[in-house]
Amino acid sequence: MLSGVSKQPIDLENNPDYPAVKRVKFKLSAGASGFGVEHLNEEGNPLVFRKDWYDRNGYNPDLLLAVYIANGSMEPGLFDGDTVVVNTAQTEPKDGCVFAVNYEGEMVVKRLVRDEGRWWLSSDNPDQRRYPRKVCHDGVHLIGEVVHKQSERI
Repeated sequence: MLSGVSKQPIDLENNPDYPAVKRVKFKLSAGASGFGVEHLNEEGNPLVFRKDWYDRNGYNPDLLLAVYIANGSMEPGLFDGDTVVVNTAQTEPKDGCVFAVNYEGEMVVKRLVRDEGRWWLSSDNPDQRRYPRKVCHDGVHLIGEVVHKQSERI
């Protein structure tokens, strides 16, 4: 311990200086634009950020959710097991940005690409045979923009 500095635990529940982002699993249905969440209390601690991070980026902590990446479709940027923070307040498509998406009842994390006058869901993984891009159609609903990643890979 540094001289003159005392360590005190940070209260993670309802702390206005360090709001927490809850880890969840999305509950989705094909054709539905809304979503439900299942909180993963035992499977992972919440992500905690200083209040100034939220303020600097214009985020509302109550509208951010943390989810695990479940496959390698977004490698080399996001790996299986990484955690991403999804801003559910931002559902307007933006070219080149990564979003959590309800794709026919399945939660996928993909990069939005505007091409040929259409929006596409694109994987960052170079293996396009295994992870082909998919056109956004009426059954595709944006859950929110990915605004942060937590990874153990460098």
